[in-house]
Amino acid sequence: MAKYTLLLTMLGIAALASGQCTNPVNRPEIRSMSPQDRSRFFAAVDKLRHNGELDRLSKLHVDNADTIHGHPVFLAFHRVFVSDFAAALNKVDPGVPVPYWDWSLDATNPAASELFTSDYLGGNGVGKDNCVADGPCADWKMDIDSPHCLARKFNQGDSIAPFWPPEALFSMQKTCNQYGALSSGIENGCHGAVHLGISGDMSTMFAPNDPFFFLHHGMVDKLWYDWQLMEPDTRFSLYDNVNYNDPPVSPDDTIPGYPNMRVKDSLDPRNGLCYTYGSSGSNEAAKRLMQEVDRQSGMKNGPGKSPTVPSPQSASAMSTPADAAGLAPSAGPTSPVGPMPPVGPMSTAGPMSSAAASSALNTAAGNNMPSADSAAKLDELTSQVSRLSGNSNDKASASAALHDQQVNFLQSVLLNSMTPNHGLDIASAFLNRQNRFLKRQLNALVRREQAETPGLGLDDILSGLASGLLGKDGVVGHLLQGLGHVVEVLPQGLGETLKAVGGIAEDVTNDVFKILNLPKIDLAKVPEEERHIPYVTTLPEWWYKNNNLNATYAQQLHSQIHDMIDGYNSIPGYISPATAHYLAKKYGNHS
Repeated sequence: MAKYTLLLTMLGIAALASGQCTNPVNRPEIRSMSPQDRSRFFAAVDKLRHNGELDRLSKLHVDNADTIHGHPVFLAFHRVFVSDFAAALNKVDPGVPVPYWDWSLDATNPAASELFTSDYLGGNGVGKDNCVADGPCADWKMDIDSPHCLARKFNQGDSIAPFWPPEALFSMQKTCNQYGALSSGIENGCHGAVHLGISGDMSTMFAPNDPFFFLHHGMVDKLWYDWQLMEPDTRFSLYDNVNYNDPPVSPDDTIPGYPNMRVKDSLDPRNGLCYTYGSSGSNEAAKRLMQEVDRQSGMKNGPGKSPTVPSPQSASAMSTPADAAGLAPSAGPTSPVGPMPPVGPMSTAGPMSSAAASSALNTAAGNNMPSADSAAKLDELTSQVSRLSGNSNDKASASAALHDQQVNFLQSVLLNSMTPNHGLDIASAFLNRQNRFLKRQLNALVRREQAETPGLGLDDILSGLASGLLGKDGVVGHLLQGLGHVVEVLPQGLGETLKAVGGIAEDVTNDVFKILNLPKIDLAKVPEEERHIPYVTTLPEWWYKNNNLNATYAQQLHSQIHDMIDGYNSIPGYISPATAHYLAKKYGNHS
């Protein structure tokens, strides 16, 4: 029976994708649905749990997990997958609405969303197994991947870490010109925060157990759909492997788990899978704010001029790890903040006590961006530690401390060269401005003879450090491999653009509230910290690994988002659509 049901569902999906669409279904934001339609949707989902269809979908996701995450097919697969869910719902209740959740409106305080109430999908899990105990999913028993209760475990205890706000999503859509850039930006950026925020089943490959999965991926699909609508003549046919390590891809490729479906069948849902999306207002509100930002920054740049943002770089224009080895010595290294004079010769100072070394280590380069002075101090300290007086234990301790300091110092150079000011030009910026300094520093360290460090093993430590940074499998190689071919996903130089904005006038703020259909509140009575966009949090390493993602690239996006948030929060009178949504709920009735 299960095989027969699967066959019918797959045939239904294939028929939908055949272009036989005369009246596309509009998918609404779940909060725009009437209580009756929401109840109808929840009841239909529960029928899928009882008839085995929800298990089928979860198993299909688990079985194809390795091929649908971290690859260009990510968006295409999930578009078809959500349509498979919709087709299954319509078999048990023809015409039932299939909504999405615009979680960007809840970005400021996700756990405060009405979706986590019993009127919607219920809240956080309870008990030792974090079982959902309220709402339409209360006491659900699931069989995939093994028997268990449907679980949720918010990633900050009783709260959920902030999501990407609407203006960040809109900026990404405006910046990306290629399918792969958008897909990789979503997958390495905003997508995981929702899964891990709710957690429980949602943080696993059997996340489709939780209806939140389909509401979330409806929003992910809408981000793609809205991006396609920006240039409909071309983007409804775009499919490429930009920002992925995959071999060349084709719209004729088969979608994993759906042998009768090609990627091209998913590219235009209006004519294939036969649906469109209703607006939640977040995109339009973000656009209104961005128009004002562009207007003001354009006026500051001069008549007829608009803020300049570097165009996306092609992979062929970026440097690669192989380029690093061929760099000739420069007249002098540079830092991200300007020229750095050459580090002077090794100090000829006499023996240094272990206590003095420890004190110096605490005040040397540290974890901040190294200056010429801190570089020279570290260089001198290295020489002095190699001539330490005292017993062997003290020498070994100081040597280990120095090694840690050197790692922190050089790692700081690497990480700080990934600042938003450098954007995704990290490969060329790093190679042209940092690598010569690193090589000079490391070469000076490893040139020291064993006789200079009797009994300390410092030479071995420093050689290992050099290999770990610049060797075949070193940190530099991994950084460059991770970012050397990345096409821009978020706008470079946005922080400078935002500095040109003198403030957001009340009429613009009023427009945001109107677009979102929110009651206007007296913002003067709202504490300043509540008016600010909160930072998004980094995701754990295991998430990147399990989803075949590029952690270096994801961290770069995270850094850019923080820079963007800082810029928006610095604008007097600026209110994010997400902040407006949250404040209207909190203060709308008594402000």
